Amino acid sequence: MTLSKSQGGAGLALLLLCAANFLDAMDVSTIGVALPAIQSELGMPATSLQWAVSAYVLGYGGFLLLGGRVADLFGHRRVFLWSLGVFAAASIAGGFVDSGTTLIAARLIKGIAAAFTAPAALALLLSVFGEGEKRAKALGVFASTGAAGFVLGMVLGGAATLISWRATLVMGAPVAILALVVAPFVLPKDHARTGHRPRFDWAGAITITPGLLLFVFGITNAAAAGWATFPTWGSLLAALVLILLFLRVESRHADPMVPLAIFRRAKLSHANALAALFQGVYVGFQFIATLYYQNVFGWSAFTTGFCFAIGGACVMFLAPRFALIAQSRGATGLMTSGVGLQAISYIFWVGAFGQINPIVLVGVSQLLLGVGYAMTYPSVQVAALSDADDEQSGLASGLLFASFQIGGGIVLAAASAIFAAAPDFGWNAYVAGTAFVAALSVAVTLLAALGPRTSAAATLQDDIRQAAE
Repeated sequence: MTLSKSQGGAGLALLLLCAANFLDAMDVSTIGVALPAIQSELGMPATSLQWAVSAYVLGYGGFLLLGGRVADLFGHRRVFLWSLGVFAAASIAGGFVDSGTTLIAARLIKGIAAAFTAPAALALLLSVFGEGEKRAKALGVFASTGAAGFVLGMVLGGAATLISWRATLVMGAPVAILALVVAPFVLPKDHARTGHRPRFDWAGAITITPGLLLFVFGITNAAAAGWATFPTWGSLLAALVLILLFLRVESRHADPMVPLAIFRRAKLSHANALAALFQGVYVGFQFIATLYYQNVFGWSAFTTGFCFAIGGACVMFLAPRFALIAQSRGATGLMTSGVGLQAISYIFWVGAFGQINPIVLVGVSQLLLGVGYAMTYPSVQVAALSDADDEQSGLASGLLFASFQIGGGIVLAAASAIFAAAPDFGWNAYVAGTAFVAALSVAVTLLAALGPRTSAAATLQDDIRQAAE
């Protein structure tokens, strides 16, 4: 028996995969609080400064589908190790950047590496833990570390900035290198393929990857420069053409990069839609609340980041337990309750605006938001991955992570547009932006409630349908 199959080996494998997942999620937000220091030292103009954050999201969101499919075809462990190595190298290089261009390039490379690491890591977890309660527990821990990494990224970034803004780029490298040393001893080897080996879908790759890149770029640019600028609508139009071309290619390809039949799986499609929307709502709220805490309350970057620690702690401790409940009782009810709690949190924030002590505002809203996020995030993963077989686990993971990233970009662009335009209509920008977030969260709660219910008959039908496909 190999170490990876023993109880201790499985625990080490889980720890390693969770560490990589935490790093991928953390890097989305960790650099945000360091932007003033970066601008001061590198002299970056305000128009390009936001790309220090967005370049990571651009690479992450744009390459996720490619990363998931490559992992399925060429081996989950092989892809995980190579991409984690690139992530570590780019992290170290980030500590030596001397211009805005090299900083953005380092962030973009890290994002691309994460796009290959994340789906491979989740597929490896499914392989190590098989089916049943052990998988549910492992998936809950994995989901909690990803969510906590995203939520706590600002806290860790604020702490690292006290040393140097370069520390926000480098601090993930030691963990990544340690994971690379341990991984060959605890992760299962890739199985040798027998029989027909699927051809790599180059036509699909060269249409969907730039299509997603242009889409993420257009949405991100809209948040910074507006929807009417040529880079925004030109990118979105080009993305639409490429995505439509991709769908045509996939419908005719013998071994498509993304088999279109996967979108007929009700639980997977519902989970992806929900992931995009609930994550987008949270990102939009985080953007507005961060500005409010700094501009109105006058709190420092570190204090503002620390405000989200309550929610992060809730996610870390509660998500594994909620994953077990989603696995045993079905995910739809738990997702509905989770996004409902988040909706209550946003509504409370709007209603309490300027009326209560700031500490109470942060404490109550973050407690509700943290518990709701801890219920929703692992439930979405359980629902999505329960509807995919092992050979498509990397692809299903890529679709799910892409939904998180792209949904966050879309809703953030909309929330920031409302935030910017509100004063022209005599509205308070913070109230208007959060009211939009709250209204959208109510719609997301209704969408969650309409999700497929799990039953023995439905499970049998799903098994028969997947076998037929």
